[in-house]
Amino acid sequence: MCLLGPVPPRTPGRSDAQVPSDTERGASKYGRIPFVYFYQDGAAADPAFGLLDIEIAIQRRGPEDFVCEVYAIGDGYQSGHGASTPEPLLFEFRGRGRSIAKAEWRYPTVLSGHMDALTFSIALVLTDEEFGLLDSVLLPSARAEVTVCLE
Repeated sequence: MCLLGPVPPRTPGRSDAQVPSDTERGASKYGRIPFVYFYQDGAAADPAFGLLDIEIAIQRRGPEDFVCEVYAIGDGYQSGHGASTPEPLLFEFRGRGRSIAKAEWRYPTVLSGHMDALTFSIALVLTDEEFGLLDSVLLPSARAEVTVCLE
């Protein structure tokens, strides 16, 4: 889970926000989830793969026109690689304690031995009032396809 707020300003020593792709296109709400890892059943001490620095932005691009953009780094420097084959990663956009909108992301395969940038964009069905209420993003538990890479 993460809270939504303004896109962070550029500062030395911190990487720039990767989403929204163009801040000039409209008002945005931004959040960042630093670590999401997937584990093989019965091996909770050793992650198989993960997603790092998941950045999420919801941007108003016009009347009743909203887009969700996601940027993440696939952390394949664990014990294997994985994919969203069994089920997508779900982003639940919330406001005042209730679900307002959802987006499903079938992220590409996170390869073992790689740190690859992953991106995603989807239109969201929201009203201007609902956009104003958005205050957080929740990622419920998800299943993934994992291939353990033995050395």
